[in-house]
Amino acid sequence: MPVPTAEQGAAMELVSAGDDVAACWRDDPQEAAALVLELTASGELGADEVLDAAVDAEVVCGLLVLDQAGTAAMSDPGTAAERCLAAAAYFARAVALASADLD
Repeated sequence: MPVPTAEQGAAMELVSAGDDVAACWRDDPQEAAALVLELTASGELGADEVLDAAVDAEVVCGLLVLDQAGTAAMSDPGTAAERCLAAAAYFARAVALASADLD
Protein backbone atom coordinates (compact mmCIF):
# COMPACT_ATOMS: atom_id res chain seq x y z
CA MET A 1 0.00 0.00 0.00
CA PRO A 2 1.55 3.33 -1.03
CA VAL A 3 2.18 6.07 1.49
CA PRO A 4 -0.45 8.81 1.23
CA THR A 5 0.55 12.07 -0.38
CA ALA A 6 0.55 15.24 1.69
CA GLU A 7 -2.80 16.19 0.16
CA GLN A 8 -4.30 12.79 0.95
CA GLY A 9 -2.92 12.96 4.49
CA ALA A 10 -4.52 16.36 5.00
CA ALA A 11 -7.85 15.03 3.73
CA MET A 12 -7.63 12.05 6.07
CA GLU A 13 -6.85 14.39 8.98
CA LEU A 14 -9.88 16.50 8.14
CA VAL A 15 -12.18 13.47 7.97
CA SER A 16 -10.82 12.22 11.28
CA ALA A 17 -11.35 15.62 12.90
CA GLY A 18 -14.92 15.73 11.58
CA ASP A 19 -15.62 12.26 12.93
CA ASP A 20 -14.25 13.23 16.34
CA VAL A 21 -16.34 16.41 16.48
CA ALA A 22 -19.50 14.60 15.36
CA ALA A 23 -19.03 11.89 17.99
CA CYS A 24 -18.38 14.48 20.68
CA TRP A 25 -21.41 16.55 19.57
CA ARG A 26 -23.71 13.62 20.30
CA ASP A 27 -22.81 13.79 23.99
CA ASP A 28 -21.89 17.43 24.61
CA PRO A 29 -22.19 20.14 21.93
CA GLN A 30 -20.24 22.65 24.05
CA GLU A 31 -17.35 20.22 24.40
CA ALA A 32 -17.49 19.58 20.65
CA ALA A 33 -17.28 23.33 19.98
CA ALA A 34 -14.21 23.49 22.22
CA LEU A 35 -12.75 20.54 20.31
CA VAL A 36 -13.23 22.38 17.00
CA LEU A 37 -11.35 25.36 18.40
CA GLU A 38 -8.59 23.06 19.66
CA LEU A 39 -8.31 21.27 16.32
CA THR A 40 -8.10 24.55 14.43
CA ALA A 41 -5.72 26.36 16.78
CA SER A 42 -2.68 25.45 14.69
CA GLY A 43 -4.21 27.01 11.60
CA GLU A 44 -3.83 23.85 9.52
CA LEU A 45 -7.57 23.24 9.59
CA GLY A 46 -10.35 25.79 9.44
CA ALA A 47 -13.36 25.67 11.74
CA ASP A 48 -15.75 25.63 8.78
CA GLU A 49 -13.85 22.71 7.25
CA VAL A 50 -14.01 20.70 10.45
CA LEU A 51 -17.71 21.44 10.95
CA ASP A 52 -18.42 20.51 7.32
CA ALA A 53 -16.60 17.21 7.82
CA ALA A 54 -18.66 16.60 10.98
CA VAL A 55 -21.86 17.33 9.04
CA ASP A 56 -20.74 14.88 6.35
CA ALA A 57 -20.11 12.21 8.99
CA GLU A 58 -23.59 12.62 10.47
CA VAL A 59 -25.29 12.61 7.07
CA VAL A 60 -23.46 9.44 6.00
CA CYS A 61 -24.47 7.72 9.25
CA GLY A 62 -28.07 8.79 8.72
CA LEU A 63 -28.04 7.47 5.16
CA LEU A 64 -26.60 4.14 6.29
CA VAL A 65 -29.35 3.80 8.90
CA LEU A 66 -31.97 4.64 6.26
CA ASP A 67 -30.50 1.96 4.03
CA GLN A 68 -30.95 -0.51 6.89
CA ALA A 69 -34.54 0.70 7.25
CA GLY A 70 -35.18 -0.03 3.60
CA THR A 71 -33.78 -3.52 3.98
CA ALA A 72 -35.88 -4.17 7.07
CA ALA A 73 -39.09 -2.72 5.60
CA MET A 74 -40.00 -5.88 3.72
CA SER A 75 -39.80 -8.21 6.70
CA ASP A 76 -40.37 -5.98 9.72
CA PRO A 77 -42.09 -2.61 9.27
CA GLY A 78 -41.70 -1.82 12.98
CA THR A 79 -37.94 -2.15 12.81
CA ALA A 80 -37.91 -0.08 9.65
CA ALA A 81 -39.82 2.68 11.44
CA GLU A 82 -37.38 2.59 14.36
CA ARG A 83 -34.47 2.90 11.97
CA CYS A 84 -36.11 5.88 10.27
CA LEU A 85 -36.43 7.58 13.64
CA ALA A 86 -32.79 6.83 14.39
CA ALA A 87 -31.79 8.31 11.03
CA ALA A 88 -33.74 11.47 11.84
CA ALA A 89 -31.51 12.01 14.89
CA TYR A 90 -28.40 11.90 12.68
CA PHE A 91 -29.91 14.41 10.27
CA ALA A 92 -30.96 16.69 13.13
CA ARG A 93 -27.38 16.66 14.45
CA ALA A 94 -26.11 17.40 10.94
CA VAL A 95 -28.36 20.46 10.79
CA ALA A 96 -27.20 21.57 14.24
CA LEU A 97 -23.57 21.20 13.23
CA ALA A 98 -24.17 23.01 9.95
CA SER A 99 -25.70 25.95 11.78
CA ALA A 100 -23.20 26.01 14.67
CA ASP A 101 -21.74 29.44 15.38
CA LEU A 102 -18.48 29.14 17.26
CA ASP A 103 -17.94 32.89 17.58
